[in-house]
Amino acid sequence: MQVIVVGAGIWGLACAYACARRGDHVTVYDAGRVGDGASGGIVGALAPHVPDQWNPKKQFQFEALETAGAFWAEVDALSGMASGYGRIGRLQPLLSEKAVELAKARAMSAVDLWHGRYHWQLEDRPETMSESSAPFGVVHDTLSGRLNPAAATTALAAACRAKGVQVLESHAVVELANNSITGPWGTATADAVIVSAGVAGFDLIAPQTPLHPGTGVKGQAALLDLDMGDHPQIYADGVYIIPHANGSVAVGSTSENTWEADGTDDKLDTVIAKARAICPLLADAAVKVRWSGIRPKARRRDPMLGPVPNLRGVHAALGAFKIGFGLSHKIGDVVAAQIHGDPVEIPESFTLDWHMAK
Repeated sequence: MQVIVVGAGIWGLACAYACARRGDHVTVYDAGRVGDGASGGIVGALAPHVPDQWNPKKQFQFEALETAGAFWAEVDALSGMASGYGRIGRLQPLLSEKAVELAKARAMSAVDLWHGRYHWQLEDRPETMSESSAPFGVVHDTLSGRLNPAAATTALAAACRAKGVQVLESHAVVELANNSITGPWGTATADAVIVSAGVAGFDLIAPQTPLHPGTGVKGQAALLDLDMGDHPQIYADGVYIIPHANGSVAVGSTSENTWEADGTDDKLDTVIAKARAICPLLADAAVKVRWSGIRPKARRRDPMLGPVPNLRGVHAALGAFKIGFGLSHKIGDVVAAQIHGDPVEIPESFTLDWHMAK
């Protein structure tokens, strides 16, 4: 098939890679450069849902996280670059006796739901966390992972090119039609068009949907100069602390539905202060990078996948928001299967029809 992908972020590139694996001829169009938007971030937390009240969405995410290591190893080998992937696990504080009892029940559930391959276990508070942050110890899950978002996006773009994908930067798309896209550079047609352009993708498909499909949520994060090796990521007080393989630690992020300006502000200072209170090792670590970006949130939060109404041959792969990197390779496989007409099962809440229900 001839396939056009709109957007060179993590989901657009994952879709392009999955199609190229099938032998499709793929061209990616991006208004700016690879990873310009939220995919060029710095946090990179890959974390599962809690192992209880299991449902198709949790199963989908589990399968994605379980297969992430093999996918990113393939991308790293093909691109000759480092995505920064590692299954380092995650620590979450226990703040009360009630939380301890709930964690014990979930630990039992994880044995079955995670097939005994990963654990959700109670442990004493590690020395790397302050006593006040985890008064009743921590839950340590061994399924969670990390990667470096900007590096992973760059590596995936290189892997796509190695598979024959053409990536056209500075090629904005302003309009969709049956099996085609149009921009200031002209019009291009294909057997299938995949719209995965972050927040801009919502605006592209909006003329064809009864409700506006999504919006942007601002996130702010920081990169600190400290090497914590493969220490598990920490999630506490609404803040992620992610040790990266390159000798830095990412902390973030905010979720702002409204904002006055681009860039970072005192909301990020609050995140950094919280991270230092949780993990005293960070107290004197210099801030190397302050980052902000707009993440694409579909109108009912979950990913939005499937054919766009009223347009032949046009599919959406939108709504990465907070789980975009963890699901990326599985999203790519699903969308590639959809455009080829192969049977595929996805959670109902991932369908465009579900998002458009009032």
